[in-house]
Amino acid sequence: MKKTIYILFLLPFLLFASQKYELKLYESIFLSIFKDQNIKVYADKESLKLLQGSSMLTTVEHCNEATTLLLGKEFEKLPEICKNKPIFATNYMYYQKMPNAFGVFYWRKGRPQIKFKKSTLLSYHLKLPDSLRKYAK
Repeated sequence: MKKTIYILFLLPFLLFASQKYELKLYESIFLSIFKDQNIKVYADKESLKLLQGSSMLTTVEHCNEATTLLLGKEFEKLPEICKNKPIFATNYMYYQKMPNAFGVFYWRKGRPQIKFKKSTLLSYHLKLPDSLRKYAK
């Protein structure tokens, strides 16, 4: 009984810690890849909630020409101007499906996974920092 209460007490803290980890990861990756100081991110609903806590990334409500990148796992009815924007996916299947997805971060069996597509990075003239190059294929 004590173990159950202990687990229920810890669960919210663990969830908050993983969200904070994801946010710091996104900030670190995007700031190192996009040298622009004002990175504007168009995100799906799930990712938008996560990015609300960021002081380094600006979220936009509507995808337009000023948008730097898209973050999420499914974008329905994108305006024509945003169909060729770089995407950082949050789902591996979406990452594989989308030709303009340059990277992905997702959880598999409770462990974080990160991958990058070299060809897409090259097409958008994006350079990974040395610390992330081992994740590019």
